[in-house]
Amino acid sequence: MDVKTEKTLLVTVIADDRVGVIRDVSGALFKCGGNLVDLRQMVIGGVFTLHCVTEFENGADPAEIRATVRAALGDPRAEVAVRALPKAVAAAGGERYVAAASGPDRPGRVNRITTVLARHHVNVEDWRHDLSDPAGRALTIGVVTVPAGCDVAAVARDLREAL
Repeated sequence: MDVKTEKTLLVTVIADDRVGVIRDVSGALFKCGGNLVDLRQMVIGGVFTLHCVTEFENGADPAEIRATVRAALGDPRAEVAVRALPKAVAAAGGERYVAAASGPDRPGRVNRITTVLARHHVNVEDWRHDLSDPAGRALTIGVVTVPAGCDVAAVARDLREAL
């Protein structure tokens, strides 16, 4: 039986947070022959989440990776997903910005902001929305790519109007 192997995979882990989770996940990926290329991790609501792009020089079996990571975590509730990356899409060009907004929270805030960004063809690469301020203010911050030729002043104006 031929097992399909991939050289570059996205590995996603959701598990109860505890000390050493990144060590266990990265160790399991290394044990499978993987090298981390890009990693994003956060704890939200007491739940550990991790997304990482991992390269395997000789390819790897996604089922084996999933099993190895789950065994390393020792958490029966842990969720591990492994998938091949989509074919690369040619970049349309553009410039990266940090976008941030702070102010009173209102339902629909994230949707209003991302609707404006999508209307201007701005791609959101990394995003955070946080209501932990004791005064009830929301902090929304992210990394975005603004396409070449986009009027950044118009995007900023539309964002101010949406908030």
